[in-house]
Amino acid sequence: MGAKTIMDLIDEAGIPCRTDPDLWFAESPEDVEFAKTLCGGCPIQKACLARALEREEPWGVWGGELILRGTVVPRKRPRGRPRKHPVAA
Repeated sequence: MGAKTIMDLIDEAGIPCRTDPDLWFAESPEDVEFAKTLCGGCPIQKACLARALEREEPWGVWGGELILRGTVVPRKRPRGRPRKHPVAA
């Protein structure tokens, strides 16, 4: 058998995004936060984030961070317009 490719090594390492890739492009803020958490133990987390920023990925969770329009953003906002007035707690 020939030399292993990087994809073989990624599959063998149990990279979380390889099992459910749709989660890393989820619409709900809760799913996005869950995907970011799963990236925490990934052996290629830093390299993944660096490459995504280098490529200016348009969106998704990369290396444990949410990227929109090529930049890291702290949180995904829910769909719809923001409220004009804050809601009383």
